[in-house]
Amino acid sequence: MTRFFQFLSCFVLACSSAFAQQATEADVAKAMDALNAAIVSGDAQKLNAITGAQLSYGHSNGRLETKAEFVSALAERRSVFVKIDITNQKIALMGNTAIVRNHLSGDTNSGGKPAHVELEIMYVFRLEGGDWKLIGRQAYKL
Repeated sequence: MTRFFQFLSCFVLACSSAFAQQATEADVAKAMDALNAAIVSGDAQKLNAITGAQLSYGHSNGRLETKAEFVSALAERRSVFVKIDITNQKIALMGNTAIVRNHLSGDTNSGGKPAHVELEIMYVFRLEGGDWKLIGRQAYKL
C-alpha cells in the first residue's frame, strides 16, 4: 500500500508540473497576443506595459531600438502596422525566460506607404513581477 501512495504522489506531481508548464506557455501566448495588439494600436501605455526596461528590439533590416525608441515610433505613428497575422508559433520555456519563434505576415503603412511583410521572428520574454515582458526581439525577412 505504501508503494501505491508513493507512485500516486509521483504521478500527481508529474501531472501538476506538466499542467503548470502548459498554463505558463498559455500565459506567454497571451503576452504575444497583447504585444501584437499593442503594436497595431500604437498605444504607448500598452507598449510600455508589455516591454521590459532593457528591451533590445531588432528589425529585419538590422536596425536596433531601445524600449523608448520602439514605443515612440509606434505611438507617434512613424512605424505603423495595420494588420498582423501570426503562424507557426513555438514557445520554449526556461525558468523565468521564454523564447518565442513565429512567422509574421503583416500589412504596414509607415510614412503613408502601404507595404506587406513576411518575417520570421524570435522574441525573448522574461517573467517580471508576475507578468511576461518582452526583453528582446530579432526579425529577418524571408
